[in-house]
Amino acid sequence: MSEERLTYRQVAALLVLRELGTPLPHKGLKDEWGLELTPKNRAGLVDAKLIESETRKRAFWYTITPAGEERAIEEVRKGIPVSSRSGKALALLYLRSLLVSKAATSVIEEPVRAPATTVSPVSPEEVEGRIRKAYAKITPGAGRWVSMTKLRALLTDIDRDLQDDVMRAMMLAGRVDIEPVAIVGDLRPEDHEAAIVIGSTPNHQFRVGA
Repeated sequence: MSEERLTYRQVAALLVLRELGTPLPHKGLKDEWGLELTPKNRAGLVDAKLIESETRKRAFWYTITPAGEERAIEEVRKGIPVSSRSGKALALLYLRSLLVSKAATSVIEEPVRAPATTVSPVSPEEVEGRIRKAYAKITPGAGRWVSMTKLRALLTDIDRDLQDDVMRAMMLAGRVDIEPVAIVGDLRPEDHEAAIVIGSTPNHQFRVGA
């Protein structure tokens, strides 16, 4: 199980438990978050030691494990397929907490050596604003594709992982589109380097929704 991709409901359950940081009953997961964790999905998470499940007064209670928190991060970075508004909200719930944490710790993790480019700590909202401004500089109006190469060239002072996480959040919320190019052979080395990987697919085009 640990080597297999988790289902959307399994990942969503891990996100909720990670965010709350406390045990949650099965009924609470269903009523408050709209997540029905089936016996198969529950058993898979327990067998993989991603959550602990116990029975209290004939009700299941779930607690996320450290391995579960790490797996939630791993799965979201691979890309979560979402098809409902609630699904997007849950994915963004994770991304928000991850990005805030990353922005808060970036000063502490600053290397001692003087880097060629100074990376300043910024919030996810600020990063999205910068991405939108960069897009507007490249092309007038919304709905037109731009290359990730040109976009990243205007964002060199922002951490690459932070860029990717914010772009994924924007895509999951339906605010932007991110896709691979049709003819990969036309790409230059710098285009491959600038690609954002979602799932296992490198994507080289970005556009803000019309």
